[in-house]
Amino acid sequence: MPFADLREFLAFLETKGELLRIREEVDPMFGIAAYIRKTSDIQGPALYFESVKGSSVPVVGGLFATTKRLLLALGAPDHAQAVRLLVESMENPIAPVLVPGGLCKEVVYTGDEVDLGKLPIPTYSSKDGGPFITMGVAISRDPETRIRNVGLYRLQVKGKRRLGLNAQQLSQQLYRVEAKNLGVPVAIAIGTIPELLIGSQWHAPYGVDELGFACAIHRAPIELTKATTVDLEVPASAEIIIEGTVLPKEREIEGPFGEFTGYYQPAVPKPVIEVTAITHRKRPIYLAGLTGMPTTDNHVLKQGSIEASYHLALKRNFPGVKAVHVPNCGGANFLLIVSMKKSQQFEARSLIAAAMSLAGPKYVIVVDDDVDVYDLEKVLWAVSNRSQPDEDVIMLPRLLGAPLDPSAKSRRTMSAMGIDATIPLDRPFPDMVEIPGIDKVPDFWRK
Repeated sequence: MPFADLREFLAFLETKGELLRIREEVDPMFGIAAYIRKTSDIQGPALYFESVKGSSVPVVGGLFATTKRLLLALGAPDHAQAVRLLVESMENPIAPVLVPGGLCKEVVYTGDEVDLGKLPIPTYSSKDGGPFITMGVAISRDPETRIRNVGLYRLQVKGKRRLGLNAQQLSQQLYRVEAKNLGVPVAIAIGTIPELLIGSQWHAPYGVDELGFACAIHRAPIELTKATTVDLEVPASAEIIIEGTVLPKEREIEGPFGEFTGYYQPAVPKPVIEVTAITHRKRPIYLAGLTGMPTTDNHVLKQGSIEASYHLALKRNFPGVKAVHVPNCGGANFLLIVSMKKSQQFEARSLIAAAMSLAGPKYVIVVDDDVDVYDLEKVLWAVSNRSQPDEDVIMLPRLLGAPLDPSAKSRRTMSAMGIDATIPLDRPFPDMVEIPGIDKVPDFWRK
């Protein structure tokens, strides 16, 4: 079901027993992260921190610590239906709509009034370089084409009006204009509708506006309003908006930061944002999100959009593709499982080669369409019983890979392995064990 704003989604979760209010004071230095880590590990509820040390602003965390809440946000009954919804949304975008004002500008701070320290921005992991914004939807526009880009990036607090930026697409926009000594305006929306958070995770081709995807998930145009100090449009119902400019020819050390792999990414020079305004709703809510060892908000939030992207990419050339899954244990990135109805003997091997070109998966497993890609035990059963290592394993060295792989010898360089765990078509194969009458057994575990 579409939600008008974050607050409506939180109220919905509370009715479902999926939101727990924490009334004792919690420290943004590791304390909030510890609570989110705990609820993530036990598949617990989202957490509403009513009292945060040093701030009057409450914090919500663990919003997407479980797949169940992602499904609730999408109105989908199961994982497979969620991916189908996201695929349809990618194929049928809806344009956002501009409105004259918005709740996100009920309170406005500009110039010397701006102070990021007034926000309860958590420090998550013990060796992190400082507090990080992790659930801020960054909106920017290509300075030359004027095409909008939307993404969810980590932002390190460097001072009252300064943020360190780790964002590939935004950095590409900066590289285009900084030789002319021009910066890139950016607006960061914190506490948006869940559909916008989900939509921001699409690895869309450069030049495709992810807001169209988010609106399609929302099933209606998302309302945008003009920002206060930059030439951009921002979500009108967002809790908090941070506006600023990515500065040309300036780099500062950003990091370390505990990333989705469960390991720290080292500190390196990155671009910097100079903040020009902070606007927010009256009595705003800050949204925090954990990443690190799977499973966390980061993994669950990006999983569906990545799966839908891969599904679209592979289905174009392999119409027998039935389902695609990137398990959280692989960081929702490094391990890709595909089920397909194979029409030719070596078709699965060709699919593996195509999947390896997607610059993300290190391991690709292809199974038949009778195997549930979301059930890792069944997937490994297929690997164990339908493949031979000397015939069905493909290995390719020195490929372009994901930028945060801790095992890579050099940045964005990887090798890849594929396993064809499909039944061969060129020879007889034993029949699977079947038990008649299972469909007639009553549901004796119904509560």
